[in-house]
Amino acid sequence: MSIEQYIKNDILQSRLADTSVLVVYDGEQRYHQLAKDISSEVCDVIDVSQGSLATRQKAITALSQMKSGKQLLVYVPKAAPIEEEEKQKDPFALYAAAGSIFPDPERSGDKYLDICLKAKPDQATEIRELFEQNNNPSFDVINAIGGGVNWPTLQTALNDEGATNLLFKFMTANKDIQSKLAAQASWHTEVQSLLNSSLGLTLRTKQSSWSAIADELWRFVLFSEFVFDLNEDIPSSLSDVPVAKSSAKPIIEELGDKLRKHTDYQNLYIERASGIEEELKLDLLCANITKLGHRDTFPFEEKCYLKQAITALLADDGDATRKIVAEHANSVWSSNSDSQVNWELVKSSQRLLETCEDLERELPNFIKKQSDLIEFYQSSLRRADQLHREFEQAVNDCPVADDLMPGVVDLVRKNYRKLVESVQQRFTHFVNDTGWPPAEILSNTQLFDSKVEPLLKSGGNRVAYLMVDALRYELGFELNKQLVEDADSQLSVAFATLPSITPVGMASLLPGAYDNLSVSLDDGKTKALYNGKHVGSVDQRMGVFKSQYGDRFNEMTLKDFVKLPKKKTIDTSVDLLVLRSTEIDSFFENHPEDAPAMMQRELKQIRQAVNKLQDQGFQKVFIVTDHGFYMNNAQEAGDKVTSPDSNWKVEHQRILLGSGNLDDHHYSLTSDKLGINSDIAMFAGPRSLAPYRRGMLYYHGGLSLQECLVPVIEITLKPNAVRPGQTASVVLDYKKGAKRITARFAVIELRLEWLSADLFGDSEDLEATEILLEAHSGTGKNLQVVGEARPGEHVNAATGTVTLEPGETIKVTLKMDPEFEGKFRVKAIDPITNSTLGDVLELVTDYAV
Repeated sequence: MSIEQYIKNDILQSRLADTSVLVVYDGEQRYHQLAKDISSEVCDVIDVSQGSLATRQKAITALSQMKSGKQLLVYVPKAAPIEEEEKQKDPFALYAAAGSIFPDPERSGDKYLDICLKAKPDQATEIRELFEQNNNPSFDVINAIGGGVNWPTLQTALNDEGATNLLFKFMTANKDIQSKLAAQASWHTEVQSLLNSSLGLTLRTKQSSWSAIADELWRFVLFSEFVFDLNEDIPSSLSDVPVAKSSAKPIIEELGDKLRKHTDYQNLYIERASGIEEELKLDLLCANITKLGHRDTFPFEEKCYLKQAITALLADDGDATRKIVAEHANSVWSSNSDSQVNWELVKSSQRLLETCEDLERELPNFIKKQSDLIEFYQSSLRRADQLHREFEQAVNDCPVADDLMPGVVDLVRKNYRKLVESVQQRFTHFVNDTGWPPAEILSNTQLFDSKVEPLLKSGGNRVAYLMVDALRYELGFELNKQLVEDADSQLSVAFATLPSITPVGMASLLPGAYDNLSVSLDDGKTKALYNGKHVGSVDQRMGVFKSQYGDRFNEMTLKDFVKLPKKKTIDTSVDLLVLRSTEIDSFFENHPEDAPAMMQRELKQIRQAVNKLQDQGFQKVFIVTDHGFYMNNAQEAGDKVTSPDSNWKVEHQRILLGSGNLDDHHYSLTSDKLGINSDIAMFAGPRSLAPYRRGMLYYHGGLSLQECLVPVIEITLKPNAVRPGQTASVVLDYKKGAKRITARFAVIELRLEWLSADLFGDSEDLEATEILLEAHSGTGKNLQVVGEARPGEHVNAATGTVTLEPGETIKVTLKMDPEFEGKFRVKAIDPITNSTLGDVLELVTDYAV
């Protein structure tokens, strides 16, 4: 292979395949022709050496209009910027940020000498001697070096050429290749020559079998990479372990990269590297090494990098944390489920800490007016609640969180609590002064009459009204992002009715609630009344709908509706279908630690219900909720509010009803400032987010943006419309065909095998596809979901959906139900139609429950 072919195929095209965008900085104009030769139907090449504004505009247009499967190479006839100030002034930094650059000053092996050594490793000595005399030899001169060095028996048996390729094939030889070698006596002499000339390895083993030589070669290559990567001396106890000659460093690094990156050999690499680490006792002998390099050669290194990331978090060094996470969180060792769980906890900690810091800095600009604070919550502050929920889920998934990250969990929770308490103090201050609900935003009591009733009154509209318990704003925001992909979905907000408890909140969503709903204390219990009659139960509330709409009304649980057989339809006389769900509130009330993960199932069902409603001829869907909630994992010792005196009725440990004494730590609202009819003299509550009882992890009932600002999602459906789309097939694999999982977390490999437009879709518009990854047990009515994708880099924490890019292979952790054991099937599922995409993966548990 010529040096030109090597650069074009192994560097330029390889990096374009990885990042889609590549900037070639070429101060010596060495790579100009090669860059131009890359141009194809798939890859646009922008040659900036022409120097016109039109060329720059063409580059901007090409980047902005890039589609999946397309590539862009920008050729810049100058050296790459190194200093940050130079990068800021560079007009092509945008493209570099969107993809990668070549030659990369910060990347090992991108210097011209290193490239030549990699391209012709068999002639490393001659190349180095040439560069000592001429630091910029032409391609022709490089191509002329060497000539007849080859290893015919190895080349034939391994079906390849070039030292690096032969070494790689030898190290990964399968049974067929080993048999071919065994049938030829001359291979042993050739491999000795290959190892000595390319790596400087003189075999110690006296055996001539492939296995004995491969064992020594693996140990030699991996230990050499480890030593080359270190930024300090190796321990003296390891000084006798052979290491490759320094000129072989590029070959060693390339071999390590290929072995870790090639999915077919990752399990082999893990097995070999783990065995070598144990054999050399590296984890013990290198325990005091602090200056590791950047490569994840051995498993103990990944653990060291994890500790470094934790140390950086505690030191508030965000840059260092991000750098470590970017380099090591997705290494070959991430196929270990414990590793993924640990790194996800680091990443979720970092995200929440940085977000809280940013929002804390911006908050003073939005606390002068109540409307500004509410708008800031919708646009930005809700992000902190979302990341806090994801963080607590990561903590729950990592049983050794406190031992693994001592101090980090408390630090993250403390920073989150500091932010939300600052917001809470200002919010309750505003409400105390102006009353409830805040002006200019819809109240839940007005919701049905203002949005739903006009559609039913005009006739010809079939409306579904989804009453979802405890769907707080940030969850609604995430759900709407998913729904927008399926239909015309609009998100707005409303304010819950006080007290923000289910009987009152659900009653506030009834027709005519603004005029007819009232709240009263009856024998010490809070009651929701509609025209003076109790509406605290589901039957009582559904009775209100029935009395007003008669046969035009029907209702059922969301779960039952989703499970309806395809042939069973809602009667066409039904114009108002109410679907009820209490799962989110129930999860949190009964299992607060596991609830964040369980919410994914509920949001998945909502999305499936919307799709089903479209098929059944409904035109409008409204998703509404009674109240939000607050997750109190960030509570501190003594974190509770003392009830002022015994005259008050304490509701849900978050709000006081009645009358009595109050201290300065409480807000208070008289009955004329409640926004609802009530014979209760006063509503009051803590200005903070603390409850009246210690130890509560989840609650609602009180006054906060988390509990009271709720989402309203309005969806317009188009019955009988043909929806363009795409079909997909997803290939699933567990440890290259293994059938038994030995831990509750199993790392599943997913590959989008093919993606194509359907009859009405446009093949040019194919982009990422979205799936659900689930483990099922049983069939038909006995089918159970016993495992789901654990939130992480590729998994949306709210909806549980996995995003797959065409041609991409990713790893996702499957979190199994802790109570399940036995056989199960892993499926890639369309989140809208619930159909299976590709073949299922049959597995069985092999661990004690």
